[in-house]
Amino acid sequence: MRKHSRTILIHLARRSMLEATADCFDERRCRTLSESERRKAQELHCPEVFHMTEVFQERGWKCYWVTFDDIDVASLHHSRVYDVSEQKFLRLNTIELNARVDVVLARVMGSVEGKIGNVREYFERLQEEFHGVTLNDPASVLYGLRKDYLFEYAKAGFATIPTEYFDRTVSFAELERVHRGQLDRYVIKPVTGELGNSFASLASIDEGVLRHKEPLVGGWLVQPFMPSIWEGEYQLFFIGNTLVQGIRKVHRKVPGIAVPQPTDRSFEKHQPTPAEEAFARRAKAFWTGDLGRPIDICRVDFIKDTDGSPLLLEFEAVNPGFLFNPASEARRVASLLEEHAVSRIHHA
Repeated sequence: MRKHSRTILIHLARRSMLEATADCFDERRCRTLSESERRKAQELHCPEVFHMTEVFQERGWKCYWVTFDDIDVASLHHSRVYDVSEQKFLRLNTIELNARVDVVLARVMGSVEGKIGNVREYFERLQEEFHGVTLNDPASVLYGLRKDYLFEYAKAGFATIPTEYFDRTVSFAELERVHRGQLDRYVIKPVTGELGNSFASLASIDEGVLRHKEPLVGGWLVQPFMPSIWEGEYQLFFIGNTLVQGIRKVHRKVPGIAVPQPTDRSFEKHQPTPAEEAFARRAKAFWTGDLGRPIDICRVDFIKDTDGSPLLLEFEAVNPGFLFNPASEARRVASLLEEHAVSRIHHA
């Protein structure tokens, strides 16, 4: 039977994260845990989904949670869906998914490197079979799985880092030939997944690294290393047309390592300048207008050139996660997302 209130299905990255978030979310469940179990749950839980669920429930929504590993993408069968209010797991096939769920928030999915094929098939299936609203829109996610769009931005005149594309089968000898004597001045990134994954100096890799990563990536992007990244990497987050958050990612220099490492960084709030916000909005308008990809949630990443102007690093439409501190900020962003979801339902 069709439910009376709206229902949202929210993705979490891993089963351990889902279980930990459930432990933290339900007070009765939390009271059954030992002190060490509570600490572990706090470490593993997802604050973003915690506060999002809190706000959505307060506004009359029913909330389900699921991990990507518990979905058969070929059949769109969800084998282990957690009903937050009932504190139990259930199964949803395609018919039940359409009968019970209004919105699928398919965003907190963990790293997509190595599972691009499954992620692509999942969003294709949602696009074809799910009658409700998917956030982000599958057309944007499917296009954003590959970072080839950076070449479209460059052709349109956006300030970007000069970028070369190489097939995933490229040999190290070929990269050496192209960048002979300058390997330490260039970095290599996968064209699929998150650009931070497998990010390395050309001087630090070899043939073995390329062959190990070959089945996991869809190709490689090679760019000159930009020293200004040590001054900060900037991220502006949007829900619909609303700029909701600015973040500065600060990388710590590690002796003997030429490029930033994901384990040696910190995040701080950033108030974008009018020029930075205008740059991000132009990037967003290009995505939705010129590239024709509708977007619900996105993140525009950039560094600053020598004159302080933005250089586009990435337009993140697949996994644009938020950073919440304090909890009041989390609730503000969750409220904006809920309002956007309601608007999308009305205009679907």
